[in-house]
Amino acid sequence: MPDSEKDAHAANEDELFQRAFDSLLETEKKGYPSFVGGMMVASGNDYELRSPIDKSIIFGNFQMPEKGTVAAAVSAAGSAAGNWSSKASSERTELFRDVLKRVRAQRYRLAACVMISTGMAMKDCLAEADRLAEVIENACDANVSKGSPMGVWGVISGHNSPLASPAGFSSCAMIAGNTVVSVPSNECPMPMFMFNNILSAAGLPVGVFNITVARGPESDRELVDDMTVRGVAASGSGDRMEELIFLPVDDGLKFINEIKGMNPIVVYKPGEMKGVASSIAESAFRSSGQRIYSCSKVIVTNEEREKAVSAILEAVKAVKVGDPAEKGVTAGPLMNETELMRFEKYIGEAGSSVVFGGRKASASGLENGSYVTPAVVVGLTDDCELGSFDTGLPILTIVSVPNFDDAIEELMNTECGLSASIFSKDSNAVAKFKEFADAPHLNINKGTEDMLPAMDAEVRNFLA
Repeated sequence: MPDSEKDAHAANEDELFQRAFDSLLETEKKGYPSFVGGMMVASGNDYELRSPIDKSIIFGNFQMPEKGTVAAAVSAAGSAAGNWSSKASSERTELFRDVLKRVRAQRYRLAACVMISTGMAMKDCLAEADRLAEVIENACDANVSKGSPMGVWGVISGHNSPLASPAGFSSCAMIAGNTVVSVPSNECPMPMFMFNNILSAAGLPVGVFNITVARGPESDRELVDDMTVRGVAASGSGDRMEELIFLPVDDGLKFINEIKGMNPIVVYKPGEMKGVASSIAESAFRSSGQRIYSCSKVIVTNEEREKAVSAILEAVKAVKVGDPAEKGVTAGPLMNETELMRFEKYIGEAGSSVVFGGRKASASGLENGSYVTPAVVVGLTDDCELGSFDTGLPILTIVSVPNFDDAIEELMNTECGLSASIFSKDSNAVAKFKEFADAPHLNINKGTEDMLPAMDAEVRNFLA
């Protein structure tokens, strides 16, 4: 596509997105109770949803569910499971091809909802909507008739991917003949409730999809402890996800994990360093490092440390922090003030090892949000957990080691999570990385900036 056509396409996309964004802001604010068995279940315990972009923006009124709502949702899903699973796979697929058309038709509205809910940059918001459409299309095209539906699936999600991951997993589960109980974070549930509206408009039978916001860890325990639930897909970061990993569950419960880790990147004799640094900066700090595949650790050898750090710092300076609805912004706000306090805590612990950023953004117009400058940390002491623990925040730790063998050892001692990457022109180094890197997805000579939620390997778990 010629540059002039690319510019015209980009301008048109900006305009369509802005229209959808403005339309959502102007929409009458209504209440959102839980949706269980086709019924709206009110609790009377209302709370306002405020956008992380600007706390003065109130865009929805939700209801914190009462104790037992998750159990009621599981019961409704269980009651619907028999009829739904007995339908021909072609009939379920036909319904979800209609869902796919509606998702594509509402692309900009869904993306705008993601931005208002989380403060993600426009590029990532559109990627959320596009990835959801891709997952549904791939699932519809897959042959699901070989497998046997398991029954009720729980889908637990956070703010790191509020649409593509939970709606993608839910769609795959339903196409395969299962029913679903979705429990999104109470801080950003709107995208999944908008998806629920699409499912209802497409004619999804009552009880096949149910949704209620999380009351906290107790909602997740209520879900996984229910013997009716046959599987759980979890997506996100933070204490809620960490607790979920260690919950004692029945051995028969299937678990799909899309829980964020450090997604580390090893740099060893990569050749040209400038492009590598640019990829690292985008991998680490796009949408303020809160994406599922955001990188939070880089491993280099002492020989290349100075060159790598210099190039990365130069690339990070190009990261534009601001209102994500503004053109050119790549890093929006943190999700809330709690995340800001966590950010300030970790920066304080890192002390003089912070070589760039780590401050509250002071630009005009950002006063009502938790905006920070991305932080780069070099030369941590061994007792600082930033070198081994993912924070889900815009903090990139650069660790240097004597040689490549030590780099591999450092990688093996890292909480990788979903991915690990290497930039290297040394074929032996790449081969050793492939042998020892412990992560579901390995990237060679590229970072994580283009990685998307609900990766195909996880999706196929539903269709096996």
